[in-house]
Amino acid sequence: MKNLIFYFLIIILVVPAFLGCEKENKNQEFIEYTGPILNTDNLAVTFSDSGRVKVKMSTPKQLKFQNQDEQYPKAVYVNFLDKNGVEYSMLRGDSGGYSKSKNLYTITGNVFFNNRLLQQSLSTEELIWNPVTKKIYSNKKVVIKTPRESITAFAGMEAAEDFSSYTLRKPKGTMLVDSLKTMVDTTSSN
Repeated sequence: MKNLIFYFLIIILVVPAFLGCEKENKNQEFIEYTGPILNTDNLAVTFSDSGRVKVKMSTPKQLKFQNQDEQYPKAVYVNFLDKNGVEYSMLRGDSGGYSKSKNLYTITGNVFFNNRLLQQSLSTEELIWNPVTKKIYSNKKVVIKTPRESITAFAGMEAAEDFSSYTLRKPKGTMLVDSLKTMVDTTSSN
């Protein structure tokens, strides 16, 4: 009888322990890791075309994710070079990122673009660069300054990556017209 009670107690104590462990495993959820898979310090990348370096990009930190998107949480610097390898334009922003699926680079926060050859500068809060079309654009307010113009585009702009031509959306400002040598005010509505 003592043996029967002993076995009964063992069954009552041991079986729930095994069942409890089994239930615990069934209730566990696996959480997929979505953080960076690569963390790079002091990144320097060059983009070339036909064996010539066209663009140099650098940033103190790069985070790369499983979908191949990249984030640059610290300042980003981009330098554009001519066919002789001489820098003619530079771009700087507080942070940025790269979308692999869209093949677009985005620079955000205190963005400043300068073309030294043409003495043109641009400032905005966000600038997007498409390396395929070689276009730079923004849907945010943009301020452009040249020796002859000071224009604010309130709905953004699109430009060639060398800033040789650009289209402004909802521009207002002043510019000098060569033939008249007078200032033209574009702030009045027509």
